[in-house]
Amino acid sequence: MHRLFSIAALLSLAPLPAEPLPDSGDVALPPQATAAAPVPNASEVVVLGYGHFAASAGMRGVSAAAFEAQMQYLREQGLIPVAPADMVAWLENRGTLPQRSVLITLDVADSAAYTVAFPILKKYGYPFLIFADGGNFEADGHSLGIKELKEMQLAGGSVGSRTLTCPAAEVWKKAAEQGTEASVKLAEKELGVSAQRITAALGECEYFSFPHGYADTTMLENLPVYGYSVAFSCYGARVHGHSAPLMLPRYMVPDMPSFAAALGNGQAQETARILHRVRDMAAALLPMPPKDEELPSGPDETAAQAELPGGEVVSLHQVLPPPQLSVSSEDLAPRPVCTLPAAGTLERRTPASDWVSRSFSRPLVPREKTRVAVLGYHDFSNTKPVSEMRMRTAEFCQQMQYIQDAGLTVITMQDFLEWRHGTRCLPERCVLITIDDGWKSVYTDAYPILKAYGYPFTLFLYTSYIQVRGHSLTQAQIREMMEHGATIGSHSTTHYYPSQWKRYAQDSPEYAAQVQQELPDSFARLRQLFGACSTYCYPGGYHTPPMLESLRAMGIQAAFTVLESKVNCEEPPLLVHRYMVFGTDPRIFRRAVNFDGVPGVKPTAQGITEARARARAFYPAAFETLTKPQKP
Repeated sequence: MHRLFSIAALLSLAPLPAEPLPDSGDVALPPQATAAAPVPNASEVVVLGYGHFAASAGMRGVSAAAFEAQMQYLREQGLIPVAPADMVAWLENRGTLPQRSVLITLDVADSAAYTVAFPILKKYGYPFLIFADGGNFEADGHSLGIKELKEMQLAGGSVGSRTLTCPAAEVWKKAAEQGTEASVKLAEKELGVSAQRITAALGECEYFSFPHGYADTTMLENLPVYGYSVAFSCYGARVHGHSAPLMLPRYMVPDMPSFAAALGNGQAQETARILHRVRDMAAALLPMPPKDEELPSGPDETAAQAELPGGEVVSLHQVLPPPQLSVSSEDLAPRPVCTLPAAGTLERRTPASDWVSRSFSRPLVPREKTRVAVLGYHDFSNTKPVSEMRMRTAEFCQQMQYIQDAGLTVITMQDFLEWRHGTRCLPERCVLITIDDGWKSVYTDAYPILKAYGYPFTLFLYTSYIQVRGHSLTQAQIREMMEHGATIGSHSTTHYYPSQWKRYAQDSPEYAAQVQQELPDSFARLRQLFGACSTYCYPGGYHTPPMLESLRAMGIQAAFTVLESKVNCEEPPLLVHRYMVFGTDPRIFRRAVNFDGVPGVKPTAQGITEARARARAFYPAAFETLTKPQKP
């Protein structure tokens, strides 16, 4: 019988200790061999997994500036990238590795990996491992050919397999349902033929990456048959000498926060330090953007910021020559200001049901043409210092004004769910507003603005933080907001953090009990207090298979992550993307509301700047306290 392979949770160890930062100047780039002293032996290895790279501005993926900043950080902190063959020897007790070892892997052997990542890896002299699809590298013009892969080999790279055609999990599951013969035949094609082709072209193929992180028993049984010595999953943890070689953990790195989390190893303070340092390094590789009108700020005013082509926002401390972007003056012109209402006409189909839009001011389009930007907020204030979780009330008002100016449509959660279920159509460019946790400022600062604009919104509440010490929302305040466009969703019971979840194995009784407390118990409490509740928001964006199984068992219709992307009608309902709009990173909102894919942020930045005056005129109360002294 074939079943999904269960990855056991590994022990969470302390973060890699940081080395002192250099006083100033660029980090020297000595030959890698001079740094990789093999004594004393490593006790663990951090494996970093990169997917797509952004080959040009406006594309999704890790940008050149972000990737080089991360590689520079490894050198600065004394972290040593090692070759996969050396790690295999270490796993088999045939060799040693330097302490603070890192293995760099590239999961997608496409042109961006060659033009973006490879020059940087070659510059730093870092060994690396790239996984090719055996069925594509010879024929697909977008994938790397033998010539480029051989060039990478000569520069210190190793080539592994990501199967022949990189099939989705459903393909493997379907084969398993058909029986042993179908599963073995699929493994022979995807594992065996891929290894044969790569070996014939490049001389070796002993490393494997599970496509999309999926593994089953047939794959594991057949990996040694076709000559693979190690295989990598997508489960984030450190590799130890006792780690199973055919299911090695790996930290996937789609952005800077995930890179910081991989090296910080669950320690919030260390992760924040790493993230701040790497963002500063990336900023030194970028030009200073056009100066926008600055919002008044308190003593914690952040430095000027810029957006990396892959989507990361960094502070700027150095001005370098601007990159060459193909952007016309017509592209940089702001959109005409829209005067139509952004939200539709709201109604409740029954007194106990959630709000739904009866009609919209903008035309409906076929379901597949609609894209939704889900915005996530937390806390608001004009007098307290801004932070990632807290933004200026005035800036929030300005953003709400821009949503109307740009001709976007604000939808209810019920609109979103019915669109996802295929029972209704929406306008082309939509926004779904969500607010996490349940801070008191939601009622005092954000709610009056949303009510003034007529925008519906969703409150994701964790039940232990309702009516607590005057800092959180009261039941009466929540019910009042529900009468004026708010929908309630769950944000767990106690807002359990990832580091707390990782204390238990996912198949342990303790983990199951915690899942019951954080998910089903939370929904039961919210329904008891406020009625309907059918959506969930993962605290910190952290989710695991047991959580997904629990949500499915309860019939939850949508669950939201913290990964940025526009939402279409085909994405998994329990892994919905969302833009977390931090108070310190105004360009996150700019990315969220830029539906046109224009390189850079100037069109949106200019429009948001101009929206400030209209927002102040429409709702002046949001700006009043900006003229008063700032309080710490």
